[in-house]
Amino acid sequence: MSTRALLLGTGRPGRRTLGAVAVAVAVASLLVALPWEPIRTVGRYPIWLALVAVGLALAARAGRHRSGLLTGWAATFSATCWIFVVPPLAALVRGDVFGDGGYAVPRPSAVGLSPRAELLTGLRIGPVVALAVALTLGSAAYALGAGLRQRSERSRDA
Repeated sequence: MSTRALLLGTGRPGRRTLGAVAVAVAVASLLVALPWEPIRTVGRYPIWLALVAVGLALAARAGRHRSGLLTGWAATFSATCWIFVVPPLAALVRGDVFGDGGYAVPRPSAVGLSPRAELLTGLRIGPVVALAVALTLGSAAYALGAGLRQRSERSRDA
């Protein structure tokens, strides 16, 4: 397998994988934007965990369907980066303020930052964390998917 095929993939499954992560990010964004109290308080960590799990599952799908390592990295990166950017952005758009109890949007930091300050911090550190997660866990998930593909091809040939 060439390096180009490994990185870029072969065929159209990559578009489907990226489309699926776009849908997952849109659904998670909608859940954060809704003024529903269980999502704002208790539901934030399950949403984040589910979104990162979807990103990793899509990276494994990219490995299984030869979609390319870049597709797996992009799925994991966008799902992880979402955590740092979208919740503070939703709070900023809604006009929430910190200090009077109105800023209850799920956000990654537990410190007392205003939505604007948290968004700027998330834009600064979010891509770094997301890149580290994509390169480590995304690569591992991609390799797992590729290994499952090779195993099924061997069992089919036998």
